[in-house]
This record gives sequence, C-alpha cells and structure tokens, in this order.
Amino acid sequence: MRAYRQLLATPEARWPLLTSTLHRLTPGMIVLAIVLLLIDRGYSFTVAGLVTGAHQVGIAVASPVQGKLADRFGPPRVLVPDGLAYLAGTVAFVVAVDARPQPGVLLALAAAAGIVFPPTTAASRVVLSRLFPTGQLRIAAFAVSTIAVELGFVVGPLTAVALAEGVGAGWAVIVAGIAAAVGALGFASTGAAGAVPRRERSSDVLGALRSPGIRVMVVAIGAVAIAFGVFDIVVPAYAEVIGEPRAAAMLAVIAASSALGGLVYGGRSWPGNLVQQLCTLTVVFTVGLLLLPLSFASLWSFGIGLFVAGLFLGPTLIAAFQLIDDLALRGTQTEAQQWTQATVLTGVALGAAVAGAVVDVRGPAAAMLGGALCVGVGALVLLLRRGRLVPVHAETVAVAAPEEEPTPSVAPPVHLPPVVPDDPRGDRDDATSSP
Repeated sequence: MRAYRQLLATPEARWPLLTSTLHRLTPGMIVLAIVLLLIDRGYSFTVAGLVTGAHQVGIAVASPVQGKLADRFGPPRVLVPDGLAYLAGTVAFVVAVDARPQPGVLLALAAAAGIVFPPTTAASRVVLSRLFPTGQLRIAAFAVSTIAVELGFVVGPLTAVALAEGVGAGWAVIVAGIAAAVGALGFASTGAAGAVPRRERSSDVLGALRSPGIRVMVVAIGAVAIAFGVFDIVVPAYAEVIGEPRAAAMLAVIAASSALGGLVYGGRSWPGNLVQQLCTLTVVFTVGLLLLPLSFASLWSFGIGLFVAGLFLGPTLIAAFQLIDDLALRGTQTEAQQWTQATVLTGVALGAAVAGAVVDVRGPAAAMLGGALCVGVGALVLLLRRGRLVPVHAETVAVAAPEEEPTPSVAPPVHLPPVVPDDPRGDRDDATSSP
C-alpha cells in the first residue's frame, strides 16, 4: 500500500485523480438512468434499449476523433466545451422525453450527447503517465484509474436508482451529466492537464493506428470486451431462470472483485515485463470464464464464480492501458486510449446483442461459454502478435516544437523513490516505458 500512499501524497496527481474519478460516475449512471426515465414516461423496453444503444454508439464513433483533438489542441480545449455540451445534451434529452416525441427524436438526442462525451478518462491516463513515467508509482496510478472505473459501475447505478426514486428519473439523467461536466472542467483546470504537449497539425488519417502495437491491442481488447456485454445479459438471465430477479444485482460482484484484483495488482511489482503479464492475465481470465458455467448449480456458487473470474478483470485492464500508452506514437496517446474505449464499447454492444440471442435459444450457460471463448481469442491475438507489442520511438511522428509547447506547471515527481524493475525492452526516448 506504500505506493498508493505516495501516489495520493503527490499534489500534482491528487486533483487530476479526484476530478477524473467524479467523471467516472457518469458511465455507471447514464444507461440505467435513461432506461428508468423512459420506462417511467411509458416508453417500452425496446425503445429504451435502442436509445441507450444510440448513446453508446455516439460515444464509440466519436471517441477516436475526441482523442485526436485532445492530442492536437491539449486536453483543456476539448474537455471544457465537451463537458458543457454533454450537460446541455442531458438536459435537452430530459426536456424532450417529457414532451413525448417520436422515438427517432430521442435516438438522435441520445446519440448527439454521446458524441460530445468528454474524454476525461483517456486524458487522465496520459497525464498520469507523464507524472509517473516508470516504476511502481506508474502501476499504482493506472491501478487507481481502473479501480475508479469499476467503482463508478458500482456507485453509479445505486446513485441513479436513489435519485430516480427520491426526486425523479429525469434528475438521474441530469446528475449524470453534471458529474461528467464537473469532472471534465475540474480536470481541465489542473496544471497537469495544461502541461500536456500539443501535437503539430498532421494530415495523417490513421493517427494512433499507425502503431502496429496499437492495432493489435484494439483487436485484442475488443475481443475481451465482448465478455463484458455477455455479463450484462447472462447475470440477469440467470437470475430470471432461478426465479430471483433481484439476483441481477450480482453484476456488482464482478465490479467489486475486479476493483479488488486491481488494488492487489497495482500495489506491488510482479515478475515479467508488461507484455508477459498481460498475456498471462488474459489466459487466466479466459480459464476463469470457461469454468464459470460450472458454477450455475446454485446462486452461492454462481456468486463465487463471478467473484473469482472478476479478480483477473481489473489487472488485465490495468496492464492493457499501460501497454497502450507505451505503444502509442508520441503525440497520439489520448487518441490511442480513445480507440480502446471505442473498441470496448463496440465489443460490449456486440456481446450483449449476441448473448441475448444465445440465451433465448440455448440458455445463459452457453452464452457465458461464448463470452469466455471471445476472451480466449483476445489472449490468442496477444500471444501470436506479441512481437509487435514493443514501444515505438519518439521520432516516428512529428510533435510540437519546444517553443510551441505550453510551459509545464508541474514537473515529474523525481523526488519520490519508486522501485523501478529492469525493463527488458530497453529505454525509450520519451521516457514512458513501464516495468
């Protein structure tokens, strides 16, 4: 735990961590809040599903563009207008729902709000990587970032339900917008966000995808993310099968165990380099999911199976996001993180759609087995293409000249004494290698 104490004791990192954590309440709130609002106003579950899907598709489509803009102009110039626009979008959506328009109008409004969802999480990971280029503090920083995401999916739904029952479902949607806006504006106001160098204007269409390693990671993480969508269907389907609808809340078990696994992983050093760790974690995660259908005999055994499988989810994501930052061409780190978000959202949507059809035909156990096989595909991609998962050189893209970069208001905390294991991949010119 010493690494976490040192991390939170660093003034330059504390406020970016807190503001980005507030922002992460929104992904855990917004989908459920929209569903609760639409059902409360008399719309069908079909419409609710289509509208929430439109919102997520909007985020997925716009994510790489948002990341490219943040790299080009700096995070504050993107986060501030996005945060305000997203809040306005949620308010407009609630007002429109009360007017009872045709579903097509709600689809358009939800998608428009998703398009301007601020890329605070991706920007925060880039800032953390700059503050802690190497060593145990970097692992701890990425662990805190991932744990905050998991906690958002635990606290967010509870907050949405409490607001819907207490003051109305419309307020649940608006508060989700407020959390995103306040988190984005708060993060943008930090000196660490303002110190991120800006990239020169470029006609390069591929951007972050020029890195072979990023292309491998996008495919692999997209395959792993299919299992996330499968979870969203399988858990409530299992609850329905056993006649315990409230057991659908066991989705929180996955998030909680993922956060616990991430906490343990980020608190110490582990054998092997980052690529070896990620390959091992995805293989173990696959095995855990393959064994999960065996736990369907009872609710207790199913809960234990979910908990054990979830323990490896958090560490897998922590290792993946660190590696993505290492593999990104210099000046495209935010875009690379946003490509990952886009592929995760796409994988979740695909997994949920396919799992729903499989559940109707073969049951939740078969759907879960399919999700496990998709994670296995992701692990196989990493193993077969691990030769491409090496850091790129800083000279591979043009970056802003030193005189054009903002004057950093913070310096890397070199006064801290992180324990830095040997990096078998060698030095990087931009000093963003990881243990």
